[in-house]
Amino acid sequence: MSALDSTQEELFLGIAYALFMNRLHVLRLTEVVRHGIRPNADDGNMEVPDPLDGELKQQAVEYVIKCFPATFGKRLRAAADTWLSLS
Repeated sequence: MSALDSTQEELFLGIAYALFMNRLHVLRLTEVVRHGIRPNADDGNMEVPDPLDGELKQQAVEYVIKCFPATFGKRLRAAADTWLSLS
């Protein structure tokens, strides 16, 4: 990929983050259905177990990296640290 100016890079990273969140949401919903997870009595949330959620997050990161040219992978991996802390 040719050199990007900071605005273009920010745009692509924003698109990548949206893809990550969308993919993670779909993966979590799939596991909620597959495992028959019911809403928590306290807050009504349906959450997958932490070890499984960590795996789902990693799968979502790898999905996003595959969606972009390999030359953008280093930037995406750096941004993924922030995504993982937010999700």
